[in-house]
Amino acid sequence: MSPSPAVQRRGSRGKRTMPGTRLLLGLALLCGCTQLLAEASSWWSLAMNPIQRPEMYIIGAQPVCSQLPGLSPGQRKLCQLYQEHMVYIGEGAKNAIKECQYQFRQRRWNCSTVDNTSVFGRVMSIGSRETAFTYAISAAGVVNAISRACREGELSTCGCSRTARPKDLPRDWLWGGCGDNVEYGYRFAKEFVDARERERNYAKGSQEQARTLMNLQNNEAGRRQEHLGL
Repeated sequence: MSPSPAVQRRGSRGKRTMPGTRLLLGLALLCGCTQLLAEASSWWSLAMNPIQRPEMYIIGAQPVCSQLPGLSPGQRKLCQLYQEHMVYIGEGAKNAIKECQYQFRQRRWNCSTVDNTSVFGRVMSIGSRETAFTYAISAAGVVNAISRACREGELSTCGCSRTARPKDLPRDWLWGGCGDNVEYGYRFAKEFVDARERERNYAKGSQEQARTLMNLQNNEAGRRQEHLGL
């Protein structure tokens, strides 16, 4: 995807994918050594359960959101306001899982999914580099999917990116068309993905608070990589 209007060199076309390799090898993601109780479910489970296409939603039909597994109270409220976004959040999570499995395909833990609710199981209760990567790539996946949905006219609250031509762009590169709206994708992903962590109220200095801050940091790392197109 492109972070701006369609850019291509004369005579060539490029295709960007999720920056999984660079996230894994180029970022020193925060990880801890604490082990906490595993989440019973996560919004990642949207990747494992079929989600209705946007045109199937009925405006204000709260039962739709109440039936989606893994959502925190804050994420459920966002679902009620932006029901048409949910299918793309699910697609972002699904792409993130595939990318995770590809990056870890030759490792002992290879992002195998174990069920439809916790997705990765109890391994996510450990503050490890693998967990850090999973949080980052999942956040990046939501940015990617929402940004592309904006470009394709699938969401009523956003459209194409209209970023101005960069001053340092070589003259033999064309600039125009309809690009992925990464600015919107970044903002929405931040609101949705971080909601679960931000609505918690752990004691200052506790292991639970440290883990929450770690998760937020890794979410931001993933969004930033996707936002900057790295």
